[in-house]
Amino acid sequence: MSIGLLTTSFPRAEDDAAGHFVLGFARALAARGHRLEVLAPEPHEARYEAPPQHDGIAVHWVPYWSRRGLQRTFYGAGVLDNVRRDPLSALGLAPFVASLAREAYRRAPGWDAVITHWALPCALIAGELPGTRPHLAVLHSADVFVLERLPTARLRRLLATRIGTRARALLFSSRELRRRYLALLDPLVRAELSARAHVCPMGIEPALPTSEPKAALRTRLALDKFTLLCLSRLIPLKGIVHAIDAVSALPDVELVIAGYGPEREALEAHAKRRAARVRFVGAVYGRDKSDWLRAADAFVLPSIKLANGRTEGMPTTILEAMEYGLPVIASDVGGVSDAVRTGDNGFLVPAASSAEIELAVRALMADSDLRERLSAGARETAELYHWDALAPRFEELLFADLA
Repeated sequence: MSIGLLTTSFPRAEDDAAGHFVLGFARALAARGHRLEVLAPEPHEARYEAPPQHDGIAVHWVPYWSRRGLQRTFYGAGVLDNVRRDPLSALGLAPFVASLAREAYRRAPGWDAVITHWALPCALIAGELPGTRPHLAVLHSADVFVLERLPTARLRRLLATRIGTRARALLFSSRELRRRYLALLDPLVRAELSARAHVCPMGIEPALPTSEPKAALRTRLALDKFTLLCLSRLIPLKGIVHAIDAVSALPDVELVIAGYGPEREALEAHAKRRAARVRFVGAVYGRDKSDWLRAADAFVLPSIKLANGRTEGMPTTILEAMEYGLPVIASDVGGVSDAVRTGDNGFLVPAASSAEIELAVRALMADSDLRERLSAGARETAELYHWDALAPRFEELLFADLA
């Protein structure tokens, strides 16, 4: 089948974390014989002039300003954080919607089905395409957050209904996102759409094979203490400051923070003030990312709920850490509890609680049997979310008759 994929984020190169799970999603379907045509925002950086191409996946940049250098709405820290830091970047939203709609209308006659990542605006555009073809709308945390904060209940209800009724199936990365979306609808529409609203986190790739012993790897990476890894964008939502506070009370622990984002300078300053043993290694990809996941002793993601109500969906970094057998310490926000279970594969802790993170780390350090048990549970959880295991479900949502 030929599938059009509309998205507001897609990796600009192999070493780009932006929209990496959209690429994984596309690759999983391409591996099953489908042909995908991706429409994504054109980046402003000249080095990304040609979009990346992958087996079975044709990627097309969608320009939305006459001057490419002005196209700063997408990528980077993500649309919401980009606009928070640079309000003028919001001016690119309307031109992109218009450009994406034009390009989708032009290419849609060649598609047998459509997948949209980020319903606003992609699912709305797909719902207006001429012709009849199945449409799978994937809604992420930003979609539901924006819908909930539209200025009137009528507008919230109208857009949520239009997204749902014009898609064959809806896919949410967590049960909490599904619940919040359905709460926006009138009761009769909610009853109709609930059967078409499904939950599944975005998938992960299997761990990269290696012959290097962990001890040798840790020596190469200069790790000599219990290593707590945080793999994340450096934005306020991730609450990384609380992990720094936790390790400031743990002299035998080193926190390694891998990722990029606008908060790095502030986080480095905070770590220095707290005299915490923290190493910032920047964004990591491929084998480097695999090395840090193999070398660490545990994983931490101390996400929070922001004052405006924004919070996590189901972060794929948690599942990636589990794939490498790392016990996970994560805040109980958004959809995190869908994957993290205390005593099974990690510790689910209250948000914004460095004390609880500290206690969890101390428990892991003190009990090797606990570490081994949680590590085994983590691997078992991760196996459920390999892309090749999820792809048949995506096909079913698109092409099988709905009950």
